Amino acid sequence: MKISESFDAMTGRLSERERRLFGLLALAALLLLVGGAWFGVSTVFSGIREDIEGDRKVLAELRNMAPQYLEKQARKRDLEAAVKNNTESVRVMANEILKDIELSAEIPGALGTRMSDIVSFEGKTVETPVELTKSKKAAKSKKKVTSSYVMEEQELKFKEVPQNDLMRFLDAIEKSEALLFVTKIDMKRTFNDRNRVTASVVIATFRYREAAGRDE
Repeated sequence: MKISESFDAMTGRLSERERRLFGLLALAALLLLVGGAWFGVSTVFSGIREDIEGDRKVLAELRNMAPQYLEKQARKRDLEAAVKNNTESVRVMANEILKDIELSAEIPGALGTRMSDIVSFEGKTVETPVELTKSKKAAKSKKKVTSSYVMEEQELKFKEVPQNDLMRFLDAIEKSEALLFVTKIDMKRTFNDRNRVTASVVIATFRYREAAGRDE
């Protein structure tokens, strides 16, 4: 016997009221099934829409960040090129700036009227390797890096120099197109003249050094 015939036989034995109730029950079950399916499909599509919206926001943020990233990359390339093309020693660059500053007052023992005439370069230039990146792979390597950046520092001594003149020198360092900057300042006022100072200023530049690699 076919399923449809069995179903007809079963419903044929039902009263009119029972058939209506059965029909309503079947309709409710069908609506529940359709509603469940629709809810499931809606949930899936809602998740897809949220993912798409999230991706759209990420792409918008990346578009906004792209100019800044490109600008930083350009500055990085320019700085690396400036360091690699930096052939002047820190002493020479500092002395060029010192020669451009006219002293505003006479200083006992000075050999001239320029700041370069009263400043002494203390000790030798100090070079310190600059480690730009740290990686486990580099740490485990048995060979030294074939090239590196170094920071070249030089200490300058100022004795009883007008404070304004020293400030002009520091300002000239900051505004200089040369790759030069101040790393340390130790300054105190002269006891008998509060407008003069005795100072120690350490200036530095970055250089690029080539070195042959060898096994440790």
